[in-house]
Amino acid sequence: MRAAGGRAALVAAMTSMAMAFAAPAASADIIGPQNPNDPQADSPWQAGTCTIDTPTCSVDTPPQFFEGAASHPPVGFTQFIVNTEPGPLPGTEVPIGNLRTVRVDLPAGLTVNPQSSTEQCELGPGESPSTCPPGSKVGYSEVTATNPATGFSLELPPADVFNIVPNEGEPARFGLSLLGNDVFLEADVAWESDYHEYFTIRVTKLDLPTLPLLGEVARIAKNRLVFDGTAGDDGTFITTPTTCLGPATPGTPLEHIYSTYLRADAYEAPNMDPSFPNGSAFIESKIPRKPGDFETSPKECDSIPFDPSIATNPNTAQTDSPSGATVTVELPEVTGGGNQGTSHVRSASVTLPAGMGLNPSAANGLVACTDAQFNKGSREPVACPAASLIGTVEVDTPPLPDGSLTGPVYVGKQLSRDPASGNLYRIFVVAESSRYDISARLLGRASVNPQTGQVTTTFDDGALGKVPLPGLPQVPFESFRIKLNGGPKAVLTSPPTCGPNTTGTQMTPWSSALGTVPVGADGGPSANSTVPDSSAFSLSAAPGGGGCPKTMAARPFALGFGADTNSAKAATFSPLRMNITRADGNQELKGVDVTLPPGLVAKLAGVKYCSNAALAAAAASSGTAEAAKSSCPASSRIGRADIKTGSGPSPIGISGQVFLAGRYKGAPLSLAVITPATAGPFDLGTVVVRVALSLEPRTAQVHAVSDPIPHVYGGATLDIRSIAVVLNRDDFTLIGTNCSPLSFDGSLLGGGANPLDPAAFVPAAVSASYKVNGCEQLGFRPKLFLRLFGGMRRAKNPKLRAVLLPRKGDANIARAATILPRSLILDQANLAKVCTRVQFAANECPRKSIYGNARAFSPLLDDPVEGPIFLRSSNNTLPDLVADLHGQVDLELVSRTDSIRGRIRNTFDIVPDVPVTKFVLTLRGGPKGLLVNSSNQCPRKSAAAKGKGGQTSKARRKAKGPRAIVRFKAQNGKKRNMRLRLRTACGKKKARGGKQRG
Repeated sequence: MRAAGGRAALVAAMTSMAMAFAAPAASADIIGPQNPNDPQADSPWQAGTCTIDTPTCSVDTPPQFFEGAASHPPVGFTQFIVNTEPGPLPGTEVPIGNLRTVRVDLPAGLTVNPQSSTEQCELGPGESPSTCPPGSKVGYSEVTATNPATGFSLELPPADVFNIVPNEGEPARFGLSLLGNDVFLEADVAWESDYHEYFTIRVTKLDLPTLPLLGEVARIAKNRLVFDGTAGDDGTFITTPTTCLGPATPGTPLEHIYSTYLRADAYEAPNMDPSFPNGSAFIESKIPRKPGDFETSPKECDSIPFDPSIATNPNTAQTDSPSGATVTVELPEVTGGGNQGTSHVRSASVTLPAGMGLNPSAANGLVACTDAQFNKGSREPVACPAASLIGTVEVDTPPLPDGSLTGPVYVGKQLSRDPASGNLYRIFVVAESSRYDISARLLGRASVNPQTGQVTTTFDDGALGKVPLPGLPQVPFESFRIKLNGGPKAVLTSPPTCGPNTTGTQMTPWSSALGTVPVGADGGPSANSTVPDSSAFSLSAAPGGGGCPKTMAARPFALGFGADTNSAKAATFSPLRMNITRADGNQELKGVDVTLPPGLVAKLAGVKYCSNAALAAAAASSGTAEAAKSSCPASSRIGRADIKTGSGPSPIGISGQVFLAGRYKGAPLSLAVITPATAGPFDLGTVVVRVALSLEPRTAQVHAVSDPIPHVYGGATLDIRSIAVVLNRDDFTLIGTNCSPLSFDGSLLGGGANPLDPAAFVPAAVSASYKVNGCEQLGFRPKLFLRLFGGMRRAKNPKLRAVLLPRKGDANIARAATILPRSLILDQANLAKVCTRVQFAANECPRKSIYGNARAFSPLLDDPVEGPIFLRSSNNTLPDLVADLHGQVDLELVSRTDSIRGRIRNTFDIVPDVPVTKFVLTLRGGPKGLLVNSSNQCPRKSAAAKGKGGQTSKARRKAKGPRAIVRFKAQNGKKRNMRLRLRTACGKKKARGGKQRG
């Protein structure tokens, strides 16, 4: 107790008993200790709530103890007795010292409400509680004082206790005037632990400094403080905890849950910590328990009211736009002393509407607050950086005037990369008041569905000190409102449709705590174990103007698309750029399917592949680690990808790298776009998107098909605004040699009615024109060599080999036709062995339909592509001759077979616009050969020629062997026609055995 005014009356009463000096204190424990499991009527410390106080309520009167949970007891008392020692006269006892400070810690959940209808007394400077109006009375105090010189004690008249307007830094204050001495109870809240309330009483020595010979006048020997729990007009001054956790049975986990603790020290105690209550011992007073007789415990939890409600205001009328949402949870206060109060909230989960996701734009400039900076569980100030602020909070609680608790909301440092864990996205809430010295610090965990991005934020982290029962602080509140930052970097994105967009909540009251841990049999769980609630809001506009879409499928899907190369000069290397843009309000970008213009190809030679193992390692890696050291080797890197994500005008940019990888989903090649997903303080991991790369088999056009692009990653709703891919590896992307108007063509896939279901994706055709220049400057002089092997006589089946050698730097071949000499015709007997187009497409051609093989060498490839030559059915009279080439890439060269003026003609109508250094085609000979000699390929010399030593020009040409007609056309339109002699073994000497050398 703190003496705040004159003490004349008390001094006068005690001076008459002064006889001698008191002995010094014998112990530092001025009150207690005591056995809390065996309390007595004269125990040093008692506290509790009672139905009546006549006879005096104590541990000896358990039936008088108040057992209603969440109710308002008529009596709330504390009583302490100071330890004594023998007095100066026989049979007397005196307090062992002068009481200096007393602190009483109430059970968690026991609430004293100075804001009840009880009138508050406002004291001016020097004014005494004795001047307070009767309407502010909340109880009385009974004090017994002892004169240390005589050992005589005196019970002082009861003093009224008043509800006083607290000083700065106090949530509540109570005062009384004891024989002219002003005594105050300074209230506080243990917001560094379990938020229980406590009171501190500071005592001034009762001595006479002006009359030192008289020494001490009195010492406090005993105090009993009684509050009227039903004080005030509404009778709700004291409310008991809203839990029914059973009696204080020793050895049970919750035996201390309803205990009241006292700590005290004396002026005479040696080495006392000046920062009281540090260094002082706890003295515990449990709720009464008399084994075998009567055990008290809180009851009637089943009937405790609990009717929360929730409302969400997106603070925008637009869909798919930055949203600084306000979420308000209200819990109506029940008034009236005869009624149970509303249960405290043990846990609260708020689930935002589907599609109202975390906005990556918020990460721009955002930093995280560490747990050490948050200082939860400490009275140290919050030191979160300003850049971690994401909103504000307002809390109204009955014990304080409305609007008293406000504060910042910070983003907490992530502890996991699992969005569903609640430890990736954490929020630190600080509801505080310097006026009332409260700094409530709550930890919210946002658990986000990794597929849908739906956010559920849960608060359930209250600490109960020694009690093993987690939950939010057991304190009352009427409303809890979080307002998240809005503007371009708003924390959330509004839902994609008009609505109604429903917010749900699951709130668990403390009245249902029974059953979570083993407790006694008395009492029971609340019927309101978990209370769901929901509210909905609607939006009215689209971000680009106009009305909002009513369904997911009704959303527009009009994305921007562009593609080009830095340079368009024919037959040169240049970086390739592709850019996709998306405005707010459009469907999610879920896939890319694009075919490049003919001739725009890549040089794969010398480029390593990123292995599947390395790609798996990248997908499992943190974004920070992947950015520091790529899982794929640098030798496989071919470009970069720049991505902007987030709704609103300030999307955040993240960058990744593009690597070449091997076969994927049936395609011979693939790209791996690896993007470390780091934004602001968050590391969501690494996004790996594969793009299957196949070549259109006849034109060698590159066909790129992406995997489904995630619209949610790491729980964040990506809201992709642009993707820019640049393939910029040196000498990688080669431009073709055809200057005709070309284009990039394909489609982009939107999320449609369900972005999680590929069957619901919506394609939108896209195209970008492309034009090569400088083609006319390229030359065109390819060389072709034809040779026959094997039998040269009529009716024999020779082997034919064709070797094409294009000149380096020339335009590529666009079309090639070869007209064989009349001496070579098709062997009709073998034409029946043909592969059907169905068999060819299924890669099931019979071996008998193979008539040769082909190999193509290109500076773009490490190794040649090669494969068999089939006869394949066609719409023409004769089957096509098809070279089925495989290697790093797969190609299909189709030769149309027909006849012209009795001669066989094979025409490659389509030749890929790619550079080739050598092409070798071999048609087998022998009994299964495709060609047969219609005449001898080695003509005899005529007798006239032998005799005359000369020949006609026709005869000379015939003597030189058969000739073919070859016609080439270049991609740039230039032509080259040749009459080409087939090389044979004619004229060679016969080898041993009469066989002709081949």
